[in-house]
Amino acid sequence: MKEPILKGYFSDIFFEFLVHKDKKNTIIILPGFPSSNVMDEKIYFLHKKGFNVFIPRYKGTYQSKGEFLKSNPIIDLSNFVTELKKGTAISLWDMRSIQFDTEQIFVFGESFGGSIACALAATSQDIKKAVIAAPVWDFKNHNKNHDEQDLRHLTTFIKKAFLNLYRYKFDSIDKEMEKFKEVSFEYYKNNLKVPVLVFHDPADKSISIEHSRMAEKAIKNVKLIEINAGHGLSVKFLNEFYPQIETFLKSD
Repeated sequence: MKEPILKGYFSDIFFEFLVHKDKKNTIIILPGFPSSNVMDEKIYFLHKKGFNVFIPRYKGTYQSKGEFLKSNPIIDLSNFVTELKKGTAISLWDMRSIQFDTEQIFVFGESFGGSIACALAATSQDIKKAVIAAPVWDFKNHNKNHDEQDLRHLTTFIKKAFLNLYRYKFDSIDKEMEKFKEVSFEYYKNNLKVPVLVFHDPADKSISIEHSRMAEKAIKNVKLIEINAGHGLSVKFLNEFYPQIETFLKSD
């Protein structure tokens, strides 16, 4: 029988987690826009590999409180990391205090979550490495030079199809994200100093791989691996490319 995945809150942010009794590296997985509410397989996979695993929900999404993107998600998640470092979380099932010990913190993200992962890695001294898949490197220029996902249409769709799961009033996420300097390509270029491993499919129609190719050239510590695996960080993806991920996380 599998160990049950735990659920908790740090302030307004709801998260699911699974930890070890011994000191371990910790992985924070940042979801996309939109994302499934079922992340069990990812948590179990990475926990079995020896990591503490946390999946926080952005404010205004799923069980987290508030309105989506009303506050800066980078600041929200920096505060989340500060709480995580204290090594204690309350399990909502029985209100037990769960103790854990973190060595290094890595951040994983896909698509929208990859953008947030890069921004968090660029602003927080606690994030040591990032593993991302098909991130939005540049919201300002998305879909201008390449045939990509229409983010305005996506925003409208999610507002209708994910009613109450994503709570917001804006009409286009690319315009909304321009409020936050931390998710601009210029900010990444000037502030992203930690190693970042990027996976991107050349056939990805949601986000062009050309953005990731440009990032690899412009940002010193970014390494791009071109893959034929679609869009996102599925368990199938993690299983197939874990050897490369493991080598990256263990490297100096």
